[in-house]
Amino acid sequence: MTRRRWPLYALALFLFIWEPMRVANEITQSLPTMGMRGAGAVVELMAHALVAAIAVAAAWSLWSGADHGPFLGTLAILLSAATSVQTLYWSRLPQQTPPGAQLPLAAMAMAHAAGWVGYLRFRAGE
Repeated sequence: MTRRRWPLYALALFLFIWEPMRVANEITQSLPTMGMRGAGAVVELMAHALVAAIAVAAAWSLWSGADHGPFLGTLAILLSAATSVQTLYWSRLPQQTPPGAQLPLAAMAMAHAAGWVGYLRFRAGE
């Protein structure tokens, strides 16, 4: 691992681990009550699973150094941030967010995404 590429590998690991684990957690928490949650919850879980699949594809592309890696990584990061904000404000799935924590958590998700997108744009310009 070269010194200059370690943030790229860290991002790849984040994308490879975080999104699939989040979807697995959502499925585990909501599966027993899926009948009461309705079709909206099923659609939401499917959308989150799609974001996780894109994140894993992006992680593999970044790790292997593919030319489309930065684009796919940017897409995965933006989708991950959008999913984070969506689950905080408009979700049919169970969540354990304390009252009043939505705005700070959403701001952190957006700042995290902005930092990684900025890094990928910087790397693409090299």
